[in-house]
Amino acid sequence: MATVKSIENALSLVDAKKESLKKAFEELQSHSSLLASFNLNWDDLDSYLTSVQSELLTKFDTLKALESSSLIQKSRIGKQKESPSSESVPARPELKSMCEKMDGSGLCKYVMERPKERTAIRVELADAFKHAPDPGLLVLDAMEGFWDGQAGSSRTKAACVVLLEELMRAGVEIRPEVKERAAAAAKEWKEKMEAVQGGGDGDGGEEGREEGGLERLGYLHLLATYKLLDDVAYDVNVLIDYVVLGGRYRQTVDLCRILGLESKVSDIVQKLISKDKQLLALKFIFEFELTNEFPPVPLLKDYVMYSKRIAQKIRKSGKNSRQSVNEAAMKEISSLRSVIKCIEDHNLESQYPKAELVARVEKLEKEKADRKRPAAAPVPKPQQQQQPPKQNANKRMRAAAFKRKLPSAANSVVPQSQTYGMAGPLVAAAPQYVGPSSELYGFSGGPMGFHGNMNPSAASNPYPPETHAQPLVYYDNRPMGGYSGYDVASQYHPAYYPQ
Repeated sequence: MATVKSIENALSLVDAKKESLKKAFEELQSHSSLLASFNLNWDDLDSYLTSVQSELLTKFDTLKALESSSLIQKSRIGKQKESPSSESVPARPELKSMCEKMDGSGLCKYVMERPKERTAIRVELADAFKHAPDPGLLVLDAMEGFWDGQAGSSRTKAACVVLLEELMRAGVEIRPEVKERAAAAAKEWKEKMEAVQGGGDGDGGEEGREEGGLERLGYLHLLATYKLLDDVAYDVNVLIDYVVLGGRYRQTVDLCRILGLESKVSDIVQKLISKDKQLLALKFIFEFELTNEFPPVPLLKDYVMYSKRIAQKIRKSGKNSRQSVNEAAMKEISSLRSVIKCIEDHNLESQYPKAELVARVEKLEKEKADRKRPAAAPVPKPQQQQQPPKQNANKRMRAAAFKRKLPSAANSVVPQSQTYGMAGPLVAAAPQYVGPSSELYGFSGGPMGFHGNMNPSAASNPYPPETHAQPLVYYDNRPMGGYSGYDVASQYHPAYYPQ
């Protein structure tokens, strides 16, 4: 069985683990752009963890008180049992020193800068306040940093709430002059909260609402700790609004009792329902036993329908993109799990079976997992063998003509006198052209040349031999541009002139 010391050691690690969780969350948030969906908010997680931590701490204090009472009974038989508040955990020297010096700002800073030790500090504050000449004034001085407006102001406000809560739990006496100063501080806080809300930050984004809830929680603690409602009348409707805004914090239920708002809990529930905060409303309903006035099952069903509408709105605003669909699924899954937990905690399954809700959660999770799987790569089609381009008849004729074996120019030699009607040595001549157009030019079936003798005297006086004549290869393999690429040679020999 766990001892009180081992439980205390375990509770002292809660803040350290929460701080590590926050760092991991921030690291994950920095890569949120790479995720399909990321709709988590650290304020939601921190609020839930703080609420659980406070409940554990309260139960631990009760356990310590019971153990102390048992030890006192055994050691002091027949004597009156001392009150639980008289037995407290000894405070560390730093806390005692700051309380003795009435260093309120230093005390607030000490609590704020040690989130890993906050649980241990909480249980030590009751003993530390005993060393302060005026604990009420000490904590009120620490409240000066509540509205400092610095980057770490939310942590400062959380530390101030811890001091107010532990001072109220310690049950110290508050002097009248200190109470007057606390009333002035409460008035100043209210003006600042109204100024912030009037500037549009009250119901702005989710972050603004969370910060506003913490501010109003601190304000209600200030009223309760210094018992300001005993002397000054406050607008009850304003207090109800503040409880609604800070309703997510566990302390608001106890503050309603301390501030005398039990008769107004129905109004608080109505306002929470009108804001679609049915689960928060159920917390007050069960705590103040209002189930006859507000049946839980219809509220749970309304919340389920509300979660579906929110999911549909998210998908529509995101044009059904993968990110918006995943975000909507996460929102709906979170809401349905909260409803299932409420059914289990308050034994409502006979009125509202959870099987349908569980099946819906499983379906959403499966669909979300399927969307995360990579799409199968398409099977590549076998490459078809390229068919050679079809050629028309002219191209085939051209190719066949080009491939014919041409006669050698060296073997086609005729006398020069027969070619041009001139006497002389043999020169290279073209093969005989036997084409259909040979008749037109007077050399049907014979060597190309002028038809007949253009000079009658040439027969008796032939030209002297042309010693400079060059052999002529008739065929030129270069295509003729004027014949659209056909390999038809020119029918005219180049002229030869004596040098």
